Amino acid sequence: MEKWGSVISVVKDVVTIAGFIGIFIKLGYDKGVNEKEQKEMRKDIDKNATDINNLGTKVSQMQIENTRLITTLSSDLGWIKASLADIKNDIKQKREKNNA
Repeated sequence: MEKWGSVISVVKDVVTIAGFIGIFIKLGYDKGVNEKEQKEMRKDIDKNATDINNLGTKVSQMQIENTRLITTLSSDLGWIKASLADIKNDIKQKREKNNA
């Protein structure tokens, strides 16, 4: 009976140690997976931050280009208005000469 008690005690101790080793292995694996995911997230976050900064620069450049375009169009519209006013005056003068 003592023999069986010793065998059972040894088996119990081995299973307990194996259980602890299994738990530590599982915790280590989970920690490794989490660290890998954090590194990937950090890469994505850094890339997104760079993309956001680049997008801000592009938006600023587009605003400058739009302002330049609006100024050019405004100048062109002023010239067109002046030309139309001159044409209108010429037509009015020709009508007055024809009526006189």
